[in-house]
Amino acid sequence: MSAPPPRILMPIGGNEERSVDSDIFRMMVELAGGPRARVVVVPTASQTPDMRARDYEALFSAFGPESIKTVHIGERTDAASPGIAGVIHDATLFMFGGGDQLRLSSMIGGTPMHQALLERYHRGGCVVAGTSAGAAVLPEAMIFQNNRFRVFRKGGIEMTKGLGLIGDTIFDTHFVERSRISRLVHAVATNPALLGLGIEENTGLLIEDERKATVLGTGTVIVVDGRAIEINHIGYSENRQPFALTNVVYSILTPGVVYDLQRRTVIDPGPTGPTQSIVPGRDG
Repeated sequence: MSAPPPRILMPIGGNEERSVDSDIFRMMVELAGGPRARVVVVPTASQTPDMRARDYEALFSAFGPESIKTVHIGERTDAASPGIAGVIHDATLFMFGGGDQLRLSSMIGGTPMHQALLERYHRGGCVVAGTSAGAAVLPEAMIFQNNRFRVFRKGGIEMTKGLGLIGDTIFDTHFVERSRISRLVHAVATNPALLGLGIEENTGLLIEDERKATVLGTGTVIVVDGRAIEINHIGYSENRQPFALTNVVYSILTPGVVYDLQRRTVIDPGPTGPTQSIVPGRDG
């Protein structure tokens, strides 16, 4: 019996290059079937969903897929409309646009559309991609708001449940450009089982079967691993007060690096990694 096709997630850090020359979109469409790709665009997070839909429809049209459909969700009842399960069942690529991730989770979470998306994803042979807010909503946990406290103060962020396509992981976007390291550390401190992934703009991750993650694009992905945390006082500190946190592990991944999300280690150092040991007299 042949192995089932892989489950593919592609979170993008926002402000991505939208052209046929983009490595991120070229890989996305190729994995979705190329000329046989059936694309579904979900612009719900945007304040201007019609404009966002037109942008992505034009972009994907340039790749010549089999079909492109847009699903507009203005109210939760739209996510329960007849026929939506059929659209999702047939898709090989979902693209969640940017905007406000709470708009996505509150409109889609727990609806027939959400259930159909989970079933389609777990069946394999499908790419679920999202940029900015559309990336933040993909995991089980998501950040949806800064409370504008001073950095590293308890209560400085708000979190809720995302769409649940991957567990024990949290994505933060526009990461370098908006200096979001403090809020991702804060999120990991709330439960160090979470692996924090901060994705720079025009940068994405190609995640296979919730395990193997390859960096794509032009920037970096910052990994915040809290499993080895020794002192964590976030549960004792008062709101708006600093909290002690020690032994947080950071990693910086560049395009081509492959990371094991379950073992939390690098599988492949990428194209600029050394081919053999730098220790004299030892083979690679």
